[in-house]
Amino acid sequence: MSPTMLLLLTLACVVITFLVGLSMFPEGRRKHAVAFLLAWLVPGWGHLFLGQWKKALFFFGTLGFLLVFGLWLTGFRTVGFEDNPFYFVGQFGSGITALLGNLLGSVKAFPRPDMSLGLYSPGLLYICISGLLNIVIMLDCLDSRSRTGGDAPASGGEGEPA
Repeated sequence: MSPTMLLLLTLACVVITFLVGLSMFPEGRRKHAVAFLLAWLVPGWGHLFLGQWKKALFFFGTLGFLLVFGLWLTGFRTVGFEDNPFYFVGQFGSGITALLGNLLGSVKAFPRPDMSLGLYSPGLLYICISGLLNIVIMLDCLDSRSRTGGDAPASGGEGEPA
């Protein structure tokens, strides 16, 4: 499968999941589907949209560091299909960074000249792990039981009047 076809397939999966999420939630909970899409674009944006700024900062900082460190090890290039097909697929969970890297044509990663060749594979792995972890964060945005509005207590809990 060509990298362009895989990119289009990834975009189609994200759009289909977004539309399914939009249709499965009742009117008041559709913001979770929008948060899902925002979380795919940039890690943490979905939780920021839902009002969970502490989670948003944590996810953005952690996954951002993981992605940038992996990119630094690979010469600031995204993973190409010829590098490793599995890592190539995993990086698309990072959203806009993987898309821009592939659309701008820098799909062939290579080790930095001042680094040991043994650090090249961990760099590819960090990029992939960042994308895969972001998929888990996206799914957390779709969870309709998650609270919105930051630290506001959930209503209707045990011991509270209905």
